[in-house]
Amino acid sequence: MVYPLAEQRLAQQHSAAHDVNPVQDEAIAVSLEAFAQAIVDAHQGMALMTGGALDLATLPGTLLDSRSGHQLLKEIGIKGRYYTKIANGKTYVIFKGYPAVREVLKGTRYLSSSPKVVAFGIGPEAIRAGGRANAVIMITCYVALDIMQFIMSDTQLYSELFANIIVDVAIGAVAIGAGMAAAAAGALLAGAITTVAIPALAITAGAIVVGMAVGMALGQLDKMFGLREKLSAALRWTGEAVERGLQKTGQVIREAQVSMRQKVEELERRSNRFFYNLERETIWHFGGPDLYNQIYRR
Repeated sequence: MVYPLAEQRLAQQHSAAHDVNPVQDEAIAVSLEAFAQAIVDAHQGMALMTGGALDLATLPGTLLDSRSGHQLLKEIGIKGRYYTKIANGKTYVIFKGYPAVREVLKGTRYLSSSPKVVAFGIGPEAIRAGGRANAVIMITCYVALDIMQFIMSDTQLYSELFANIIVDVAIGAVAIGAGMAAAAAGALLAGAITTVAIPALAITAGAIVVGMAVGMALGQLDKMFGLREKLSAALRWTGEAVERGLQKTGQVIREAQVSMRQKVEELERRSNRFFYNLERETIWHFGGPDLYNQIYRR
């Protein structure tokens, strides 16, 4: 048995659970907008404070590199040293110092493809893998941040959005490449001067500093030469040129369609006239004047 009062209360609860509160929805929308604005402000503020060396897109990669460097230094010590050496077509990572103080890297020489070595971010394979990971993170963050800035701006054009993405990703990619090159060069240099091998701290820190410095320098060049503005103008001009080209192409296609239709209609009229005359001539010659006059001269 269902009691009316209980049934009414259940119906009210069900209705309240499915009702949409406009004020609450508006508050959620405002909160999301404020959150997005805070992220954009933090991104721009970090870039401004560091002179373009760091922002929210490059920070994750820098932190990952710092974490790998910290793990390596914890394993081999602050004074720990290593270098890479090529022998018989294979690349080896050679550690200096006492193996007994290390927990994982107990040996003195490993192939650069060894999982133990790669786990600590050492060697060409590890550098390439780390560079690819940092590039994916950087590109994803820049695209997301630039799109957020575009959505929250009332004046930014699509050409400016694409210009920002292209320039940001290009600068970040070059900076990552410079850091990878610095790490590889440091390890090779240490191998060239094994008598005074470079500490791992210098190699790791040098790679991070080089990447940040290159990013900062490219950012300054961007501001100095107005690369974003010029690229945006070029993209806008290209878009307008493509639009004009599409419009012209459409116009040519429409004119061709009209011309073709007119030619088809003219051909149809001539064909009808030809067959009509042929019909009359046939009836005149084979049916005689009486039949002809009966059909056509009523």
